[in-house]
This record gives sequence, structure tokens and C-alpha cells, in this order.
Amino acid sequence: MRHFGHGADSGGKDGHMASASDTGRPGESLRTHLRAATMAAHDLLDHAMQAASGWQTRADYARFLSLQHAARAPLEAWLAAHAPADLAPPPQTPLIALDLARLGTPLPAPAPLFTIGRAGPGTALGAAWVLAGSALGNKAIAKQVARIGGGTWPTAFLGDDATLAFWQSLRARIERPAAVFEADGATRAAEAVFAHFLAVAEGAAEAESVSA
Repeated sequence: MRHFGHGADSGGKDGHMASASDTGRPGESLRTHLRAATMAAHDLLDHAMQAASGWQTRADYARFLSLQHAARAPLEAWLAAHAPADLAPPPQTPLIALDLARLGTPLPAPAPLFTIGRAGPGTALGAAWVLAGSALGNKAIAKQVARIGGGTWPTAFLGDDATLAFWQSLRARIERPAAVFEADGATRAAEAVFAHFLAVAEGAAEAESVSA
């Protein structure tokens, strides 16, 4: 079970690890390129998220939501400042805040400011792909949470249909080959978002081990 999301939009067929300078095979869709380029980063993040949180207990689930809120707050702020309206996923931090309130857990401090340097062609698209794609995995996680929590744990975030709908609309943009400069920008942004989440997850895991 993926701890970050992107369940149906992660991984690659051949273990290929690309970088922002690897623009993919001729005719390859941007979605396929991004999946291959971030496969290793996604696996690292999934392991880090598993170490930092989970949803086997109510306390675990609260930590999972706190981590998500802390990481997403600066990402949503960056997208609000740099992404056109059609590439800005619906904000999910208000939904996470609602879930945390229902669990009686205070809001965490936001993670450090997210930045990828100068925004350019493809950067908003790459960042949006990571955040919106996580809604696919969230739906699967929601089923696990409902079973483990006996249907009593709040799931406004995991059950968010607006982000899933945004993802479906985004697919039309990424299910086609992209120009080299757009693919480079999208890959650079996607890698930066995964690195941001990874830093937050590793920091949370370290804090948890110190307090244990």
C-alpha cells in the first residue's frame, strides 16, 4: 500500500531512472516520462512516509494527516503564486485541518518554504501532477482507514472528490508528448515536490524516534 498516493500513476515498466535532462523517448507521453523520471524518488518517499506515519492506530493516522498538512501548505502557497488557474489543484489543507480538528489534534507548523527557483514552462504542470496524482492513492488509503477505524475516523482529505476530478482533467494535458523545454520543467518541478515531501517525512520520522 502506497503511503504517499499516486497508486495508479507511479512506477515504470523497466526501472528507468530519468533526470530533468532526459526528455524521454520519441512520442512518449509526458505522463509516462514523469512516471519514469520520478519512480525512484517516489519509492524513497513511500518508505520514508511509512517510517514516519501510517494509519494502523488513531495516533498513527493523526501523524499521517499532520505530515500531509505540514508538507502541502507551502506547496499550495507556491502553486497559488505561480500556477495558472487551470493548473492549480483544489487546496486540500483545509480538508486536512478539518480531519485533524475532528481527531482533536492541533495543526502542525508548516514545512519550510517550498521553492524550485525560477518558475518556467512545465513547472506548474509538474507540481500539479504530483499533488493531484496522489488523490489516486488516497482513495485506496481511505478504504483501509475506514476498515481499521471502523468507519469512525474522519476522511475529508482522503475522500476528496474535487482533487480527483482535477486529476482527470489534468490527464488531457499529460497524455501527450511534450516539448523538450516543457518536459524538462515539469520533471524538475516534480522531482522538487517529491524531495520536499521526503524532507518533511524524514524530519517527522527523526522527531518521532527522538521522542520515543
